[in-house]
Amino acid sequence: VKLVLERDEDVLTSGHRHAFHCKYRVGFRDDGTLVALDAALYANAGNSLDLSGAIVQRALLHIDGCYRFPNVTVRGFPCKTNIPSNTAFRGFGGPQGIFFM
Repeated sequence: VKLVLERDEDVLTSGHRHAFHCKYRVGFRDDGTLVALDAALYANAGNSLDLSGAIVQRALLHIDGCYRFPNVTVRGFPCKTNIPSNTAFRGFGGPQGIFFM
């Protein structure tokens, strides 16, 4: 069987880069120095886990960007939803983590 979808149908039914939601709190000193980060990342995994766990891990590893935080607490959650499963792309979660910073 050969199935050929129109491009608009293909985009609706295939996985995309994981959408993320981040809730965070950041601590500063009076001089503006960063001293603490507390963040929770929620990834839209779609209807199956696939590589979502690894993508969330990579986002957590990159969330500090180029900054040094003496105190960091980060948590990541791949969330199951009712849309087609999302998948890994070249950045594999790194861009999402850096974006939040």
